[in-house]
Amino acid sequence: MVMFAEGILKLHWNQSVPVDVAHIAQNMGIVLAHSPSPTAACAHLQISLQNQPLVTLGQHHHHERQRYALAQALGHVALHHLRPGLERSIEVSDDFSMDMQTRTERAAHQFALRLLIPESVLRFCVQDLAMSDLLELAHVFDVPAALMGWRLMDWPLPAPSPPSASAP
Repeated sequence: MVMFAEGILKLHWNQSVPVDVAHIAQNMGIVLAHSPSPTAACAHLQISLQNQPLVTLGQHHHHERQRYALAQALGHVALHHLRPGLERSIEVSDDFSMDMQTRTERAAHQFALRLLIPESVLRFCVQDLAMSDLLELAHVFDVPAALMGWRLMDWPLPAPSPPSASAP
């Protein structure tokens, strides 16, 4: 997953932070659509019989959930988890916990974390800028603190400190 996410970033990322996931999706040739339906999944990925990926985002979901769901969908596409003619819904809970019982879900989750929080920028923030607050890092990358915490779990350096008790 690491190599695939880094490869996608090298090919399609414009070096902006937070990472513009929609821009990457479009550069990958993925068609993006939005569903106004309140019952729509956070994202729905379809691969047409002509091997054209389409991701439909549920507009009623918070933008952080949509970003994460789209990054997961990109992971499923990049990792070839779906064959032409297949589809899958991507649900993201309010606390970003997921049912990662399957290998493909775990792989898409890891891909999404590495896409949304690129290693090079994370390393720069922690080492060069001495950012050590989890909430501050989450804000820079426009991800919830839960995702930042998961991304830092496999961080090779001492992890940034959790937010202080006096933080709002």
